Amino acid sequence: MENTCNYKECKLFDLLGGSPEQCPNYMESWWRPSNDNKPILVRDCAPRRTLLMIQDLSNRLVGVQKSQEEQRDESTWVQVVAEVLGKNSGVNLNAFVKERQRLQNVEKLKLEQGDDSVRAQDENEVT
Repeated sequence: MENTCNYKECKLFDLLGGSPEQCPNYMESWWRPSNDNKPILVRDCAPRRTLLMIQDLSNRLVGVQKSQEEQRDESTWVQVVAEVLGKNSGVNLNAFVKERQRLQNVEKLKLEQGDDSVRAQDENEVT
């Protein structure tokens, strides 16, 4: 983190005069770097710091989007390979996936019904 307040070249400061602390855009904040325990005082011009933070977030968003697209492409490739392997081995993958989902739903319903019966038993014991 570096100071973004440069009052010597600031036109607003030239208009207002006085000290940098009197500028409406001036702000101070303490930062603690991850590799050092000593806090650092950063003197910022709010509009400049905001633009820098937006640029940082924009760069991160581009990285996340790229990663997501790579994962999507990888997932598509895995699906294609699974279908080819399923066809070559004689397994109907669509039927297999549907049956697996059905079994998971049955297990989920059993768990929910088991929880309801336990709750009903608890309520009967209380009353």
